[in-house]
Order: sequence, then structure tokens, then C-alpha cells
Amino acid sequence: MSNEKVGEVSEQEKNEILNLYERKTALQELFSSLPCSNSDIGEIELVYEKIVADLGKTSVKLENWWSEKARKYIWKSSVNGSWTIDFNTNEIYLIEN
Repeated sequence: MSNEKVGEVSEQEKNEILNLYERKTALQELFSSLPCSNSDIGEIELVYEKIVADLGKTSVKLENWWSEKARKYIWKSSVNGSWTIDFNTNEIYLIEN
């Protein structure tokens, strides 16, 4: 696995993706904490559907953010790679498996 710096983003852009990552993580944690016992099944299903819908929207926003910034900054890409961000430095890295 290799790790290559391919660019960086502004502080505002970093904050955008950070908010999306935090939202996705919170939704995943909420999803995994749904009760599986004798609670009101109808209510659980409603919450489940809302979480899944929000998680889907957030995932699309994340993908769109990466696509938009990749076009804007013309980052190197790879078929077997993905980008990641160092939130401390705003640097973007291409991770190849």
C-alpha cells in the first residue's frame, strides 16, 4: 500500500468534508445503537429508515465533494486508489492498495 501527497484544500473546504465525515460517523454509530429487543418495532423501523436515508444522502455528498475537488485541483488518481485527507494539514493523499 502506497501513500502519495497529491494536493491540499483550503481551510473552508477541509471544514466541509470534516462536517460530512462527522455526520456519517454519527449516523453509523446511531444505526448500530438501535435497540434490537422488545421496543416498539414500528418506531424503530421509522428511525431506521430515516437514518438510512440520511446516511445515503451524506454518502452522496461525500462522493460529490471528492469529485468536485478532484476536478478543481486535478488530483492524481488510480483505479485501485482512493483519496484521503489529513485534517491537521489539509493535505490530500492518494492511497493505493
